[in-house]
Formats: sequence, C-alpha cells, structure tokens
Amino acid sequence: MSLVGALNVGQTALAVSQASIQVTGNNIANSGNSDYSREVAGVTANAGQQLQPGVYVGTGVDLSSVQRQVDLSLQNRLNSAISNNEGANITQQWSGQIESIFNALGDQNLNTDISDFLSSWSTLANNPLDTAQRQVVVQSGQTLTQEFNSLGSQLGTIQTGIGQQLTTLAGNANQLAQQIADLNQQIALSQGGGANLAPGGNNSLLDQRDGLVKQLSALINVQTVNQGDGTVNVYVGSEPLVLGTANRGLSVQTQAVNGQASYQLVFAADNGSVSATGGQLGALESAQSQATAVLQQLNGVAAGFITAVNNLHASGQGTEGFTDVTGTNQVLDANAALNSTAAGLTFPPQNGSFVVHVTDTATGLSSSTLVPVSLTGQSSDTTLNDLVSSLNAIAGVQASIVGGRLRIQSTDSTQQITFSQDSSNTLAALGINTFFQGGDAQTISVNSLVANNVQYLGAAQNGDASDNQNALALAQANTAVQTTLGGQSVQSAYDAMINGVASASSAAKNNVQATLDIRNTLESQRDALSGVSINDEAINLITQQQAFMGASRLISTIDQMMQTLMAIT
Repeated sequence: MSLVGALNVGQTALAVSQASIQVTGNNIANSGNSDYSREVAGVTANAGQQLQPGVYVGTGVDLSSVQRQVDLSLQNRLNSAISNNEGANITQQWSGQIESIFNALGDQNLNTDISDFLSSWSTLANNPLDTAQRQVVVQSGQTLTQEFNSLGSQLGTIQTGIGQQLTTLAGNANQLAQQIADLNQQIALSQGGGANLAPGGNNSLLDQRDGLVKQLSALINVQTVNQGDGTVNVYVGSEPLVLGTANRGLSVQTQAVNGQASYQLVFAADNGSVSATGGQLGALESAQSQATAVLQQLNGVAAGFITAVNNLHASGQGTEGFTDVTGTNQVLDANAALNSTAAGLTFPPQNGSFVVHVTDTATGLSSSTLVPVSLTGQSSDTTLNDLVSSLNAIAGVQASIVGGRLRIQSTDSTQQITFSQDSSNTLAALGINTFFQGGDAQTISVNSLVANNVQYLGAAQNGDASDNQNALALAQANTAVQTTLGGQSVQSAYDAMINGVASASSAAKNNVQATLDIRNTLESQRDALSGVSINDEAINLITQQQAFMGASRLISTIDQMMQTLMAIT
C-alpha cells in the first residue's frame, strides 16, 4: 500500500462526500415540491487491494446510485385515492345543484304548486259557477306548468354544464397524457436503452412523470405498468391511454338522446369507449346519468299528471259547450290504429267509448250519442279517419282532420257540443276538452282554449253547470294510480323522485369525507417515505460535512507525508 493509494482513498472519499452533500442540498431545495421524491446517495466500498495472501486494504469508496425513495404500490394506491376523492367532490357539486333546484324543503316548490292547483279545484267545487274561482284554477295551472317548465329547463342547463366541463377536462387529460408520453421518450433516451431505471436514472424526469400521472389520476382513474426501458404504460380500465411514447388521446362525442344532448368520453385514436369509473371525468359521466334519470323522472311525473287531469277533464263539462274545438295532439297516420306507434300519440287511448252531447241553446233540447272506440289489436281497430266518420254520423256534428289534428264543429251556431264518460281516454289522447297540453315537463302548458275561456273548465259530470263532481275528482288527481307511472300515483312518483335526489346528495356528501380520509392517510404514508424532512436533512448535512472535512484532512496529511519523503530524497 502506497501513499498514492492512500491519496486515492481520500480523493474518492472527498468526491463521494461532495456528491452526498449535493444530494442532500437537492432534497432541501425541493422540500416544497409535492411531486419530488426524496433522494438517497448509495455508497459502496471499492474492491480491496491485496497486499499479501489473505491481507487486503481498502481502496476507497464509490457513489453507486442516487435513488428515489418511492413505493410504487403505495403510489398507485394514492393515485387511486386521489381519483376517488376528486370524483366524489364533482359528484357532490352536481348532486347538490340538482337537489337545490327542487327546493324540496322550501316554502315554494313543485309539490306546493301541485297542492295549490288541486286545492283550487276543491274550492271551485264549492261554487262551480264562480267565474273568479275558475280564473284562479287557470292561474294555478299556469303557475304549475311554469314550475315544470323551469325545472325541466334547469335540468337541461345542468346537463349542458356537465357536458361543457366534461369537454374541458377531457382536453386537460389529453394534454397530461401527451406530456407523459413525451417524458417517456426523454426517460428512455436518458437511459440509453439500458435496464430499468429502478435504483437510479434521471430522477427529475421520473418525478415529473409521477407528478403528471398524479394530476391525470385526479381527472380519470388510471393505472401504470412499468416497462423494461424506464417508460410506463398508462391504462384506463383495461384499455391503454399511453403506450410508451404514443398517446391515444381523449375526446368527447355529443349525440342527441330523446331530444337532449348526451356527452360520451372516447379515445381520440379510434373513438372507442372509455371506462371512466373514477376521477372528475368519471364523476361527470355519472352526474350526467343522474341528471338524465332525474329529468326522465320529472317528465314521468309531468306526463302522469297530464294524463290524470286530462282523462278526467275530457269527460267533464263547463258552463259552456263547444261550437268549434280542435285537438292539441297530432296523429301522424290517420289510417293507423289510434293506439299504434304509427299514430304517434304521446298518450295512446285504449279500447272503450265516449259520449257526445249536442244541446240546442235556444230550446234546451239535448241528444246523446255513444261513440265506440275499438282498440283490441285487430285490423278493424279504430283509426282517426274512422273516428271522423263516426262523429260525422251524429246530427249537428261536423268532424274533420286539420294538420293531423281532430276538429269537431257544430253545424248550427245555436248548438253546443260537450263530452262525457270517456272510458277509452280518446278525447284526452287527441287533446279534445283537455286542461293541459304537451307531453312532459318541458312542454306542459294550460290548453289555450281553457286559458282564454274559463267557462270551458269541466267541473261538472252530468251536464248540469252547477254540478261539482268532476271538480271534486280533479282535486284528487294526484292520488290516482297511473299506468304511465308503472302503477304509482303522481304523488308517489314525485315523492320517490325527491327522495332519490336527496339520498344521492346525502351519499355524495358522506363520500367526500370518506374518500378524503383515505387520501390523507395515504398521502401521510407517502410523505413519510418520499417527503423531505428539513430536520433529517440537516442532520445528514452535518454528517456529510464531517465526512468531507475528514477526507480533506486525510488528503492534507498524505500531502505533508509525501513532501517529507521528497525532502529526504
């Protein structure tokens, strides 16, 4: 062993101490960087030099690695927790908005408007001839229809807002995926095609990529699979989003479903469906489904209420009869059975009949005619043309089709037409003598004939203007079982809708806290392993400083010894 060998030992010790101090300094410099993983300098002793058989002396030290302190399994679990928590926040946001528009606990909402409308019929039953109260019924109906319209519009606006946010965040996710693919390429080049970067490599690039994956996890549920060249593949479900240096991309497709825009997340490369079950994007797709389902429920409540009221009202009589009335609902094919798909009626009629009354206002004489409606699935089932023929066979009645709508007129200005006992619901289906028109929450409105002439309000059932039986029945319209609501009443369907909205909102709030607790726990575990502690690094720095000083002292001592030897010679 020579002084030169000892000098080399000091030089390696000095170099390793310098590198270790630089690693510690880098840790301290990045202590505020949440994406940074603490680095540890790996030090190994160089192979010993043999002085004689069985006797070896050390030859110094080597910096074997600068390794990130990362637990890949923990990192994947944390990314999943971030995805779940971010998704829960989005779900709470939109569930809360859906709940707020119904204002179920407020003083004025859809339920109170329905109650006010039904109460107005009950009040009218006390005095069916009261014109002022008839006007109140119409006004209550208009308030109710406006509330239905407003709720339908607001749910539509929510769906549009969800779609816009989905489009924006999909663009952000696409950019992150592209950056991950670009970093994959840089990492592979920095590795030079060698083995996995696991203990070492370009740690700053690895940290940058992990940070991007974490950001992407907030947007959508992703999993990473390490490749042999230091790159990672990124998967959404079982489908790849990033394959090495290639990004398949994300985009949003828009299509109309039942007249409402629907937004779907797809892979930009081939328009394949994306299984977004977590993250903000997954939550937005779920929120879209929730908003659509609630809108369908609201439309069901509106359709059920339209049916319940119109079926009763069409068989009622007002204080005046009609001299000219046109249905509000169009039949697409006048030669098709009225309950067929080809006819296109929103509320198809059923097998039965109704009665047409023709009253001479000058003499008071009245005639009644039963009009059968055969709808039994036979080729002879009643069509709109058949119905026109049956009505034209009644004295004093003239029927025609105008733009697919049934028009019924009296042939004499002194004669008025009224209707009753419609067991087929044909009049309501065609929009004859109805209170409401439209078919769902967005289109419901008060029939313009009734709105313009309150004497058409059908409060009576027996033709006597002072009769109140139909008004009493209409006051209970929300409790009648409706086939359009699957055997529920309007009130039951409304309660089920509101309870569902409230339950979803409550569950979303609870889920936010639950997922946040899990996220915080995993972040604490990650920080304990990969985070930088200033106190720990300060201790490391002192130790490394002493090592550096010791190495410096060693070199200085050897230098003096070499000068002494040179002086002797």
